[in-house]
Amino acid sequence: MKKSYLPFLVALCALISSCSNDDNVPVNQEQTLLKSYKVSRDTNGRYSIDYELVEGAHVEMEKDAATNTNKIQAFDGYSGLDNKKQSLELENDKIKIGVFENSIQKNSITVEDENIVMGKGLINPNFLQSYSVEYFQGANYVLDFTVKEGISVNFEYNANENIYEVHLKEDETASSTTFTKIYTKSPSLPLKIDFVNYIKVNNEGAKSSDLSRSIAYQTKRMPRYGDGGSIY
Repeated sequence: MKKSYLPFLVALCALISSCSNDDNVPVNQEQTLLKSYKVSRDTNGRYSIDYELVEGAHVEMEKDAATNTNKIQAFDGYSGLDNKKQSLELENDKIKIGVFENSIQKNSITVEDENIVMGKGLINPNFLQSYSVEYFQGANYVLDFTVKEGISVNFEYNANENIYEVHLKEDETASSTTFTKIYTKSPSLPLKIDFVNYIKVNNEGAKSSDLSRSIAYQTKRMPRYGDGGSIY
C-alpha cells in the first residue's frame, strides 16, 4: 500500500512558517526600568524615596519649582551614580512625586502629612511611629508601619471615597506594634490610604458614672498617601 506523506508535509510546513514568523516579530522595546520604589517616613517624621532599578538603568532627580513636584526620572544607561535613596521635604504639608521612565510619566504620588519635624503637629505623632508604601511591578503595594505600644489598629475600606483606612486608637489591651498590609490597585482608580487617628477630647456633658460613654473622639486623617493621578 502506498503511504501518503501529505499530512506530515503540511504540518512540517506550518511549523517552519510559524518559526519564521516568530523570528520576524518585533521585540517590545518598552521596558520597565524601575523594579520597585518605596516612599517612607521615619520615626523623626523625615520622608524619603528609595528604589530598585533594572540592570543598566539610572535615576536622575529634579524638582519642578512651578508645581513643587519631585521628579524621579529613570533612564537607560549607567551614569556612574549609585544613590538609591533620596530625601523628600514636606511643603505646605504635602509632597508631590512624579515617576518617569525615559521621559514618559508612569505615575504620580501625593502625600499629605503634618510636619512633625518642625514641631507643627496637632495630632499625637506617636500613634504612628513610622511607615512605608512600596510599589512592585504590576499593581501590588505593600504597606509596612509601626505604632507605639497601646495603640489598636483596624483596617477598613471606605467605598464611598475609595479610601483604604487604617484606624488608630489608644487601647491598653493592644499587643502588636508592627503591621503589614498588601493592596492591589485597581487599573481605573487611584490607590488611597488614610491613617485615621482617634484623639480623645473632653466630653463634659456625659455622665461620669458611665465611663464607656464619657469618652469622645475627634478624628485626624494624617498621614494620607495617594498613588495614581490627582489624589487629594
